[in-house]
Amino acid sequence: MSDFDFGNLESSDLGKPLDPAELARWGQRAVALVSDLLLSIGVFLIPTIVLFAGAAAVGDDDAGSGAVAVLALVGYLAATIWSCWFFGYRQGITGTTPGKRQQGLRLVDAETGRPPGGARGVGRWLVPGLINTVVGVYSIIDYLWPLWDVRNQRVTDKMFRTLVVGD
Repeated sequence: MSDFDFGNLESSDLGKPLDPAELARWGQRAVALVSDLLLSIGVFLIPTIVLFAGAAAVGDDDAGSGAVAVLALVGYLAATIWSCWFFGYRQGITGTTPGKRQQGLRLVDAETGRPPGGARGVGRWLVPGLINTVVGVYSIIDYLWPLWDVRNQRVTDKMFRTLVVGD
């Protein structure tokens, strides 16, 4: 599968016993995260450009401003749904994101070694964002946790019983 084949949801991984040497290193995970963040920024940039271009075009026109706001809201909603599907559900089904594939990593169930499934993928995508709205430092703790964890797991990985491993 090429790095840019986003349509294939089939997992070829039939599960295998995990060797501690296969656990992803923190640096690999960080590079994968940055790659995925750049992709997300690109997707969310589209409605932002529409918002600013539309606002500049309508100026002080109240009716036009409302239409631009609705269009931007629909764009952000679509980008959020895409992000949930792509980085949540799809990652749960296939075990990968573009950043993880680039780094030779995959997300697996900690017990079976198989991709964890769509629901757990969505939860793994959604829960950190929700917790971070209440506890603002959660993301910092979550992304640094693998530095001292024996299994190189984030706190979120522990919640959803997942591991990130090398292929």
